[in-house]
Parts: sequence; structure tokens; C-alpha cells
Amino acid sequence: MNSFEEYLKEQGFKPDTIYQHRKYVSYFMAWLAIENVSLLQVGYHDILDYADHQKKENDSVNLVNRMLLAIRYYFTYLQKEDQLNHNPAAGISLKGSIRTVPNDLLEKAELEHLYESYEIKDERTHRNKVILGLLVYQALTREELETIRPEHLKLREGKIQVPKTGKQNSRILPLQPHQILDLQEYILLIRPKLQSRSERLFTGRNDIEDLKNTLLHLNHALRRINPKVEHAVQIRQSVITEWLKEKDLRTVQYMAGHRYVSSTERYQTSNLEDLKEALNKHHPLK
Repeated sequence: MNSFEEYLKEQGFKPDTIYQHRKYVSYFMAWLAIENVSLLQVGYHDILDYADHQKKENDSVNLVNRMLLAIRYYFTYLQKEDQLNHNPAAGISLKGSIRTVPNDLLEKAELEHLYESYEIKDERTHRNKVILGLLVYQALTREELETIRPEHLKLREGKIQVPKTGKQNSRILPLQPHQILDLQEYILLIRPKLQSRSERLFTGRNDIEDLKNTLLHLNHALRRINPKVEHAVQIRQSVITEWLKEKDLRTVQYMAGHRYVSSTERYQTSNLEDLKEALNKHHPLK
């Protein structure tokens, strides 16, 4: 069994950072002993109690967040060693208050309604509908949409190869049948009319490879279909949450491209409800 220090070394941390993480975890362990809480029974409420305790002891929100980060890594290590099957510190940090969890999410029927209701009027809206499909059915990030090239599409196999980006792992995901048809038409007929220089699958106006404005226009159109729509990140969060209702945690971790399973755990319905309840309980942290 590897030690926590060896685990941190494997993650590429420098000696000073490893020392700091070990120190902060020792503070947490000492607090658990005082509170008579077993490590294996720690839940979201306990993490929030500890954050509340440290916030009263320290003026620096950044310091408390570093402590919470160390605890999060420690529980990830315990998961790796099969000592725990969840990470109670997942998704918790302070910004003067506890970071908000994914909320105002869209249901599966609402997501599909967005795709079905978005009308193709010209080349740009055709491109946007293809992008919308990759948001609604594959939960891609903006960075991934900006990175994908035509060769990443495996249309004969009905799949898309999502390349690794800064924060996301690479993966191969299935396409919906109607997406395959839309993508074929887009590549053969629409894309040549919209871009001439870039090798990316999608670009904005004048071959700009930053899709910020493209997604902004898409969001405005989607909001007319459903006023609950906020942005592409909300759509991704909604899709991941819906996946977890039907698939196991590790499968969704792969599909979402999450590097750590703790990132996926944030979207589990039970965890979201527990955390929301705890957030309400700990209003003084806000």
C-alpha cells in the first residue's frame, strides 16, 4: 500500500507542496480526533464544519482553500487505496462563501427539446446546431470544441474521438444517429463555406478559432427556446448529472473526461442534495 506522500509524488508535486499537504491533513486529523469523528465516517457536513472552524481561526480564505484542497487529495488517495468509495470533500471551497454546486440544471427532456427546437436557417445556424448536439449529447467543453478536427470524427463507426485538453482527458464517445447525418452534411457542404484556412472542425466568423462569440449567440437563441438556459457550462453540467442517473460513476468519469473521480462525484444527485442542505445549514460561511 502506497503512502499519501508517495501518492503525491506520483501526481508530480514538489517536495514543498507535499510537505504542505501533509501538514494540512494532519491538522484535519487532529480536529477529527477532538470532535471524535472517524475518518471513514466523514461526510460533507463534517467537511463544512471543519471549513467553518478554520474560517474562524484564519482570516485568509486562500489558506482555508489550500487546507481543503489537501483534504480533497487525501480522500482521493484513500479512494485509490480502496479504503473509501466516495470523496466527502469533493466540490467544496470558499470564495468568501462555499463554492456553489451545480444548480438550475436542465432535465434530459429539456436538453433534447433544445436540440430538436433549434432551427437551421443558414450555414451558421447549421454549424451551431452541430455544436449544440455535441453539447447536449457528448457534454463537450468549449476548449474541446475549439480543439476538435475533422479527423477526430469516426462517422462510419458512429463515434467521435475527443482529444485531450488542458483539464480534460481524451475519450471516444458514441454519436446519436441524427448527429452523424448533421455532421456529414456540415463537413461536406457547410464547413467549406464558413472557413478556408483553419484545420479545426469549428471556427467563428472569419476563421477565428475562439468560439466564445459563437457560443454567446447560440446561448441567446437557446434562451428563447428555454429561459432557464444560462450557458454551455450549465448544459455540460446538466448532461453529466443526467448520465449519472443511468450509468455508473467510473463510466461517467470517462465520458466526461474528468481526471479525478471526485470531479464526477460532485454531480451525483445524492451528493448535490446533501451539499445543498449543508450549505443552507452553514449560512454563516457566506
